Amino acid sequence: MKSIADLLFAPARFFAAMEGKEHSLKIPALIAVTGALVSALAAYATMSGLYAGMFAASGAGAGMGMFMGLVGAVSAFIAFIVLWWVIMAGAFYVVSILFKGSGTFSSTLAVTGYGLVPTIIGTALSAISSLYYLPRITVPIVRNIQDPAVIQNAIRDLMQDPAMQEYSIVSLAFSVLFLVWSANIWIFGVKHARKLDTRNACITVLVPVGIMILYLLITFFASGLSMGGS
Repeated sequence: MKSIADLLFAPARFFAAMEGKEHSLKIPALIAVTGALVSALAAYATMSGLYAGMFAASGAGAGMGMFMGLVGAVSAFIAFIVLWWVIMAGAFYVVSILFKGSGTFSSTLAVTGYGLVPTIIGTALSAISSLYYLPRITVPIVRNIQDPAVIQNAIRDLMQDPAMQEYSIVSLAFSVLFLVWSANIWIFGVKHARKLDTRNACITVLVPVGIMILYLLITFFASGLSMGGS
């Protein structure tokens, strides 16, 4: 528990305690897989419920809900592992080359895995918040599943539902806030793994994280959720 507390609130001390030790990927991989499972379960619960309700009148509600839930779960699982762990670690490694970082990619991958803990917390909180918002969402009914235009309009109406928009904003807020918390951990982790000074470690981490936050914001506003647009 002390190690977890240090990781979350005193990352400099946490990584200083690892100085001179071999960087095992077992715990970071376990953290990443845990996050992927949480993300997958959240995606399945959200999508299966919404799509089951949307297609209930067509007689394909349960099957469609399960199918879409599984698609969402698999996508979320893979995205968490690849995007949040592997690609993020790769970005840190590449940027740190500009500052003559000398640690191995394996070490960078390890510290990036440790830094995912706040991101997992944010994902779990977003999933918990869905328990409040999802029952308030008015799900459009699709009676003819063979008409793509009807399905497209139903999905558009679902995205424009006020409760759905509010839930999307809350999820975005959790994603950004807890990503910033992860970034704080990654700064000290990358500093340790790539043997950088604090300034260069900050730049190494904040450039990819800033790009990721910008991507999340652009994706959100482009969807028209915040404005209720189509």
